[in-house]
Amino acid sequence: MDISEFREGQLQDASAVAALLLRSYEQYRQDLDAEHWRTLSGKIGDEAYIRDLMGYSCMLVFEENKTIHGVVFLVPSGNPTDIYPASWSYIRLLGVDPLVRGRGIGLRLMEMAIEKAREGGEEVLGLHTSTIMLAARRMYEQIGFQVVKELEPLLGVEYWLYRMNL
Repeated sequence: MDISEFREGQLQDASAVAALLLRSYEQYRQDLDAEHWRTLSGKIGDEAYIRDLMGYSCMLVFEENKTIHGVVFLVPSGNPTDIYPASWSYIRLLGVDPLVRGRGIGLRLMEMAIEKAREGGEEVLGLHTSTIMLAARRMYEQIGFQVVKELEPLLGVEYWLYRMNL
């Protein structure tokens, strides 16, 4: 029997999520130089980093047959960075296993994050993405995110800041 669900992630999911993110972001390895790939993969594949991120965000996952195949993090406002002002909530690390892409999992995770942000009274939802993430950029724009500005390059590639008014 094929059992699948979208749900909030739990601490015990951190290891599986780190492994999923490595599988999901592996496609960008060829677009980054070796040092930048080591930096990215070292971060997203680190269970401690995932647990830390879970400490101040909501992790949403897609699980099928007891395997996590999709994830996204929603960070509430009040967590400013060099990119995001304190008044914005924002998306981090949307990832879908390459084996299950094309089924709308990423879109559904984003819809859930938007819904959760609205329910939480957030007014602005932001995200940043790069030139190498073409499919993600198309999806973000289709669901209503708009480019605010170009950011300084990260990991050696161009990035843009997007926002959605909730």
